[in-house]
Amino acid sequence: MLSPREVAGIVAGALPAEIGAWVYKKAQSLGWLDAGARIPIGRRETDVISRIEVPAKYRGGGREILRLAVFGIPGEGARSESRRREAIFQQRCSEIMREARDPESLAYVGGRALAHPEVQSDPVLTGMLRAFISEREAELRARAHLPLSDSDQPPVRRSKPVEYHVPLSERVRRSFGKLRIEIEQHISVFNEAGANETLARMRDLRRRYPGHVKAEEVERFEKRVQDMLRRRDEFRRQLDELVRHASEAAHQGDLKTTNWVRRRLEAIHETLPAVLSKEQLRHHCEALRQCAERFERHEAARKLVERERAIGTQVKRLKGVIEAYAAQIAAGGRVDPVTREAFERAVARVEEYDDDWLADLMIELDCLLDDLRGSEEAYRRAARQADAFIRNVRVALKQVRRKIASLREPTG
Repeated sequence: MLSPREVAGIVAGALPAEIGAWVYKKAQSLGWLDAGARIPIGRRETDVISRIEVPAKYRGGGREILRLAVFGIPGEGARSESRRREAIFQQRCSEIMREARDPESLAYVGGRALAHPEVQSDPVLTGMLRAFISEREAELRARAHLPLSDSDQPPVRRSKPVEYHVPLSERVRRSFGKLRIEIEQHISVFNEAGANETLARMRDLRRRYPGHVKAEEVERFEKRVQDMLRRRDEFRRQLDELVRHASEAAHQGDLKTTNWVRRRLEAIHETLPAVLSKEQLRHHCEALRQCAERFERHEAARKLVERERAIGTQVKRLKGVIEAYAAQIAAGGRVDPVTREAFERAVARVEEYDDDWLADLMIELDCLLDDLRGSEEAYRRAARQADAFIRNVRVALKQVRRKIASLREPTG
């Protein structure tokens, strides 16, 4: 960010030498190039730049050049938040000016503008829009009561017309207009309690002033509230369907989809808490978490069973090779080379299945069992199964070693 002195230097350098020197010296003599300078501007009676004496040959754009040298390009010093707020304000004001032709349409368009998410999240912007809507409403009502002018000049605009006496019908119409804005805001965010409360006030206003509040108006908003409730229930049904889809994905191991749905639910809760409350969000997230844990336990149990089956199949295969070799020896015939070679490989493999191998296998099974600790019953059942499997493997290896020893005794 440039300092005031640097901005003035850049502007003065872009001007003819004589004019640039005057602008720079003038700003410096007034103390405006200091970092902490405070310069009153705005209204003409307090704008010191408008009251500065400018040499005759510099008059015309001289003051604006001086203003540019002191403050830089308009809008450059504004924060991005302020610029964004001003842009939204201008958009909503243009929309109101374009669509609001009478107080009734103004109430509808103004309520829609105030219900905008960015307006609701910015109290300053909300106040600005409310002030603009009030000014526009006063202007429309003043225009409705002004007599037609014969001249081509438009009627004088009054920001706040003076009203010494407001008729009852006007007061009732204003009250009902405010209620319309309120109920539109509640409907936009599916706020059932707020909408019903405002609707009750509309009915009460209709009951007290039946000649000024039409029954059709109240009935129209009653239908709007009922339609909002139907749309909210449909939205909730779709959310339940989304949670069911995520649960199925979790059962199939698609945790990416499950996590995406959980984040989506959290975003909906933040945006529309009346549709998805905190308790409902917690319930859905807990259900998805349990589905994911069940899948993880199922996967852990499957891996444990597959590992046990693989080890059992290897031990059975080795036992079969040794029994085939023993059968040929018992027959008294010559052992063919293929069987003898398979027997030697089986013996070497059995020698690898020593106590250290069994210890490693037990550690491996314990690691797979750790993934089942979320369910105590499943963990105990799998632990008993793993213990029985280790005992069976140990017994089977002892039998195989005993058989190998008996086959080698005649040749030892």
